[in-house]
Amino acid sequence: MKGNQNSGMLTAIITGPDLFSAKRQIKNAKQAEAIEIRLDYLDSIDLEKIKKLQNYTDKKIIFSLRNKEHGGKYLQHDKKKYFDLTRLFSLKPDFFDLEHDTSLEFMEKMKNLYPDIKIIFSYHNFNYTPDNLDEILQKLKKNPHATFYKIATYAKSSIDALKILEFIKNNQNENLIAIPMGENGSFVRVVSNIYNNKITYVYVDKKNALGQISIDDMTNVYSIKNINSNTDIFALLGYPTGQSFSHVFHNSEFLKQEKDAVYVKINLQGHELPIFFSFVKKFPFKGFSVTMPLKEKILSFITEDLANVDSINTIIIKDEKLLGYNTDGVAALDAIERKMKVKDKKVLLLGAGGVAKAIAHEAIKRKANLIVLNRNQTKAFDLASKLQCRAYSLDKISEVMREGYDVIINATSSSRENISIVPFERLVPGTIVMDVVATPVETVLLKNAQDKGCLVIYGMEMFINQAKRQFV
Repeated sequence: MKGNQNSGMLTAIITGPDLFSAKRQIKNAKQAEAIEIRLDYLDSIDLEKIKKLQNYTDKKIIFSLRNKEHGGKYLQHDKKKYFDLTRLFSLKPDFFDLEHDTSLEFMEKMKNLYPDIKIIFSYHNFNYTPDNLDEILQKLKKNPHATFYKIATYAKSSIDALKILEFIKNNQNENLIAIPMGENGSFVRVVSNIYNNKITYVYVDKKNALGQISIDDMTNVYSIKNINSNTDIFALLGYPTGQSFSHVFHNSEFLKQEKDAVYVKINLQGHELPIFFSFVKKFPFKGFSVTMPLKEKILSFITEDLANVDSINTIIIKDEKLLGYNTDGVAALDAIERKMKVKDKKVLLLGAGGVAKAIAHEAIKRKANLIVLNRNQTKAFDLASKLQCRAYSLDKISEVMREGYDVIINATSSSRENISIVPFERLVPGTIVMDVVATPVETVLLKNAQDKGCLVIYGMEMFINQAKRQFV
């Protein structure tokens, strides 16, 4: 993987609030190329203390003093703010970030006094992402004293974030810094380096805004300094994606393979799929992992379903075609068969959604005696009818377990809700109990199964099995 000579300046946000904390944050930002001192977060505007922070590092320094209206903590009136700004300019930072409503007369005066300080001229919208981003940029560019133009807007959805990514792509030759704020915009903070976004902001020990990524994750997980104009993008699609650690696994694999690629997580819901796939061809996406609740809904958007299990967890983009695969079933059954071959064994599968469908097909393929149980009885019977196996409503689980079983696979959402739908008294020592969720690692069901002397299989094992097969 090649390094990026034109990458955006990796900038650690320093919030203090006291001198000791600020110094600790600077010390822990070794991999940053610059620091942004959020002066409005400091205990006071004390020039001597701020000078000490400047002298504590040889990195480039950005000053920011934001009032409440612009997402900051500075509460003084305008006259006092301009007085403080004037004093702060005298400290001669490398950059000074000023809001778009700052007086042009004031900026001209500061530039005349301190011509080497580069001004970042900023626009923030904390409510939504407006449609007229280009118009906003053109207005900012009318300021003759600015070197960089920063536009940060709230991304209500990942679609908003993709609009901002397209905006960055279309303005690569401008001195633009564009940020989609909020959790839905996190992935763009990573991949915007492909398009020469001028600054990448990271936090050191605590976020001061939703969607920010830590300096450790940005450098050690995403390898931000390796992202360049030739980097391919892979992503997890689903909602919510926050708890998934797929980005850690896949980025580690890409690094081992020396693959010029990055893997991010994109929050996406079913109704957003049509717009999302209209954006895909505009960016270097090469593949997707698909998680809940999209494993079935996404079938309508692929070119070819190579899984044939009515559910997919993997999309590979090849020759502009979206090819659908499913590695869930093989991953689950391989994990089980490390302990017991399923041929002629009674396997109880709880659930009939996307993951369950893939597991059911693979279990039948391996000649298991499969029984499907689901809250929605119709879905259970539909799946069983296709696979020619038995099905019951989930409320019959106690009776079905009483008849005996060899394996239980929980593919419902119950473990995410921190409950178990399997009667404790029906668990049989020596049988296999598997939960497909990777987080939490030890679910209520698996803890109960261990207490009863069952052989347990963690969802983590299935996760690793399926992930390894996705982008090889």
